[in-house]
Amino acid sequence: AAPPGGLCLRLQVLGRCLAAAAAAHAWLTGRAGRYLAAWALPQFLLLTQGDLQVRGARGAQGGCRGAGFTPPAPLQVLKAEAEQLMLQVSRTFPEPGDIAGDGPPEPPPRPGSPWELQLCRQIRDVANSIQLFSGDVLWMFSTSCKRLSAEIFDQTMPLGRHWRLGPRAELPSSPSAYAAAAVQAVLGQVLQGAQALPHDAQVPTLARVTTAFLEAWMDHILTRRIKFR
Repeated sequence: AAPPGGLCLRLQVLGRCLAAAAAAHAWLTGRAGRYLAAWALPQFLLLTQGDLQVRGARGAQGGCRGAGFTPPAPLQVLKAEAEQLMLQVSRTFPEPGDIAGDGPPEPPPRPGSPWELQLCRQIRDVANSIQLFSGDVLWMFSTSCKRLSAEIFDQTMPLGRHWRLGPRAELPSSPSAYAAAAVQAVLGQVLQGAQALPHDAQVPTLARVTTAFLEAWMDHILTRRIKFR
């Protein structure tokens, strides 16, 4: 039998909420993956690592955007919207065990129908996926940087006899060519891409990428058994 009229309307609303959340998740992860695959770092970092802070002056009503306004990153916007959606869904369509016996004076919302609860669970699953992506995206980025760094070291870092040098009276005054090229190819591009971010968002990004870069360097040295003499 078809659901009653009121229930049918609620199912339509929940269905559209689910479709919107799923589309947002697909757009976010797809766009981030394409930017990272193309090594389009400014776009990737603005998409995933911007924040919601307003750094410029605000009007008396909070609606005026000054010249220093930092636009919200889509990832942070979708994360906040997903949290609000989960909260509203849980309040409006509570699970049977979520209704407290000693609640406020007003009558608590009735438990949702099986169809409503199924859609609510699907909405929560998609919203949780956005939350998880928000936590994993920096790890994903640093992993890509480490892989690129390892490829560069494997192709450019000298082996064996190059490092067997006689005693020197002075320390080297300039970095090795391979090291300078690797730093520019990875850290230099990340630093350039991160310049559009607020300072607070730059620090964790650069810290993770620098760590990944140095880990790739050490792994290459240990794997190739390079000895500096």
